Amino acid sequence: MSAVEGRPCQLTVCRGCCCGTRKKVPGVDHKAQLARLSAIDDHSGRTVPVRTSKCLGICFQANVVVVQPSQEGRAAGGKPVWLGRVTEDALVEAVDDWIFDGGPGVAPLPAVLADHVTSKDAKKPKKNKKPKHSKAAKKERRKAQEKKRARAEKASGSGQRPDKDRAESKKPKKPKKSKKNKKDEKDKKARKKEKRARKAAAQAEGG
Repeated sequence: MSAVEGRPCQLTVCRGCCCGTRKKVPGVDHKAQLARLSAIDDHSGRTVPVRTSKCLGICFQANVVVVQPSQEGRAAGGKPVWLGRVTEDALVEAVDDWIFDGGPGVAPLPAVLADHVTSKDAKKPKKNKKPKHSKAAKKERRKAQEKKRARAEKASGSGQRPDKDRAESKKPKKPKKSKKNKKDEKDKKARKKEKRARKAAAQAEGG
């Protein structure tokens, strides 16, 4: 074994206030995950040292795992790679495969880990704030409310009720008679008129 290959890759796993807790990351067997990471060997059969940290500072990315390059990888320009949201077994397997192939500086980053790369200086994304109403819009709404209030007060002071109350106080209109009803009434009047005429004629004949 050469001096360059003297130190294998190392892992720093966050396990503190957020990472590794069911409250922050539910649905994950955190103990099993840590045990799996602690069992990783490189291609030379060297066990990868695992150090746990109480907090790595980017809690919103829980669980956080930092893959540090081997001595060989560091000599080749490799840098520590921070991984966030390591919550699936497939991601742990990808870390194992990457370290087995050489890790940072020696082997390319597995595609499945690309979206999980973060940094110690990562900033928590801000929540989308609701758009604030402009001052002009607020001023217009205030004017409209004042006008409405003034109309209501004016109507109340003059003995009149507001438009809404006046509308409710109006008597409902009688329903219009249909053409059939009009015809029936017309026929009825005609029959009465004819009856009176016959009666008058009979009286005239009798007289």
